[in-house]
Amino acid sequence: MPPRFIHRSLALASVVALGATTAVAGTTAVQASPAGSGNTLTSSNGTGSITFSSGTKLTIDTPDYDPITTIRGAAWAPDGSRAIFSTENDEIATVRYDHGWDYTWISPVDGVQRRDPSYRGDGIGVLYAAKQAGQPWRLDVQPATGYGTSFPISPKDGRHYLAPDSGPGNLFVYQTQADSGGSPAGTPDVGVFDSNSATPFQTILSNASNPAMAPNGKKVAFIRSSQVWVANIDGSNVVQVTSNAATHDNPVWSPDGSTIAFTQGGGVATVPANGGAAPSTVANLSGVPAYQPRRTDKVVRIFGQGRYATAAAVSQSHWATASNVSDLRQTAEAVVLSRSDLFADALGGAALAAAKQGPLLMTHPDGLDALTRTEIQRILAPGKTVYLLGKPPAISLAVEDQIRALGYDVRRIGGEGRYDTSIKIANEINPEPSWVFAATGTNFPDALAAGAAAGSLNTPLFDEAGVVILTRDTTLDPVTKTYLDNLPQGAQVVGVGFQGATATAAYDPIEIVGTNRYETAAYTGWAFFGGNAYAGIATGTNWPDALAGGALMATINGPMLLTRGGSSTLSPEPDWYLDAHSGSVHTGIIFGAPSVVATGQQAGIGTWMSGPGGYTQTQNPTNIGINVAGSAAANMRARTAAAPTERRTPEQIRAALAKLQERMKR
Repeated sequence: MPPRFIHRSLALASVVALGATTAVAGTTAVQASPAGSGNTLTSSNGTGSITFSSGTKLTIDTPDYDPITTIRGAAWAPDGSRAIFSTENDEIATVRYDHGWDYTWISPVDGVQRRDPSYRGDGIGVLYAAKQAGQPWRLDVQPATGYGTSFPISPKDGRHYLAPDSGPGNLFVYQTQADSGGSPAGTPDVGVFDSNSATPFQTILSNASNPAMAPNGKKVAFIRSSQVWVANIDGSNVVQVTSNAATHDNPVWSPDGSTIAFTQGGGVATVPANGGAAPSTVANLSGVPAYQPRRTDKVVRIFGQGRYATAAAVSQSHWATASNVSDLRQTAEAVVLSRSDLFADALGGAALAAAKQGPLLMTHPDGLDALTRTEIQRILAPGKTVYLLGKPPAISLAVEDQIRALGYDVRRIGGEGRYDTSIKIANEINPEPSWVFAATGTNFPDALAAGAAAGSLNTPLFDEAGVVILTRDTTLDPVTKTYLDNLPQGAQVVGVGFQGATATAAYDPIEIVGTNRYETAAYTGWAFFGGNAYAGIATGTNWPDALAGGALMATINGPMLLTRGGSSTLSPEPDWYLDAHSGSVHTGIIFGAPSVVATGQQAGIGTWMSGPGGYTQTQNPTNIGINVAGSAAANMRARTAAAPTERRTPEQIRAALAKLQERMKR
């Protein structure tokens, strides 16, 4: 197999390595301890392979012109699908657990030294230590895939922050030391980061190094005097768990939290997390240990008998029953209603639905569909708003009267044709948007992908606004040109598809142009998502399922990918997107019946999304985007805390897209 998703790396200067207690020569590597089932232990020792306790090896298979020769401090995604590590050039890379040729760099080529990566939370982000010349080590976060964008989060107090280890949600632990001439010096301490605290960075242990957080976030293992110790996450109840004469380092918890593995001399050993037993040496392993979890991912299909029923099923998957105060699903504040027979007026509807916090449903132009009426009444309390897309007769006055008779406020958004309507929808979302996605209005695929991306910016997760406007293929309707000419300063135009990019060329757009609709949708997902837990897949040959699905994907912050629905196998474009994002994606959502997206495609989605724990298949769930331990709002807070707070600049997005296109050419 040829290498996938590769790019030429830049050789970086060697790094001053950090030892267990003071600055010494060597390699520091602290591995994440994600929760889950399975206790498969692996190790990396500075060679080009990851070794499993069974003795088998995962060896990087790269071409001579673009090699990775060293895997340092490999850690695993929460589902075990990808390992993340630093290379001989101090870049961060990932590799699929069962294919050494399936690798990618995820850090930018910018001269920054990077070490000790781990996946954050549910895999939606990456955390690592980073250092620029002349500066202390800091802690950076970035999305879990190759955006080329990272954000420093540690205090700028002159101290070194290094050896981070992620825990559940937004928690992580780290080592901190004083600075001496640009290198860590003196006795190290261990701290914990908790964004819910008034002081997020707190030192909890002195004379301690290389911390590892337990999977439940309640305890931390660390090194003191070359022995492994365990304490509560607040630094209390300190217990020594090893006492033999060997030197110990690099502790890591098993996914079930019962065992701690660590470097012992040149090998790897384990001990019960509560102590009370001598270390047990693990055969075949040397270097830095890491457990590979076995989380089971999900492939779900949402569909009904026809477009009305499918849209209602999409709504039921996420939105709460208004009359049920104990329903943990998200409460709808509005409904967006489009006609069911033509797509033009509805192409901006997904972004509007996300902005107004509700689903997109459909009706026949002449009368309110019975299934749609039932779903509106289920999720929407009387007095709330139903938005109608298009002037009569796109949605007739009879439909409007029927909705008013149900006790709802009606707001109609319609213009003189599809182009004017798209502008009016955009202005309803925000008259001063920060992102303007332009796609052709004479066909649907590009606008469907754009709708999920634009809509994701309209949720509480981001303090921005994204809208979708339509072009006349490669030209602009006069109303669209007037709109673009009067955009506020700083608004960024995104041309999605060849037509959208060509029509808006005068406005310096970010150009997202694939060789076909499927590639354009995947590129759009790559540019505006990353570390997303959900990915949507719909047919690229029809629009209703992707329209309703796009509104949901925008709400739960995931891309809308397109596939050749009639094919027995998944199209290659969503295939490679899911592969590259498998460290974070835990649920693939198919929109439409098997007659629309063939049953055989489910296996491709599950295979490339999942790790060794595999995947389950379900139909029409009612908990999409809902935190199993709380509500949709709690889930949103968790995703917000674990994600970078800054957004990528247009220049960074352009660079990421250029890098992706370079990889795809190989």
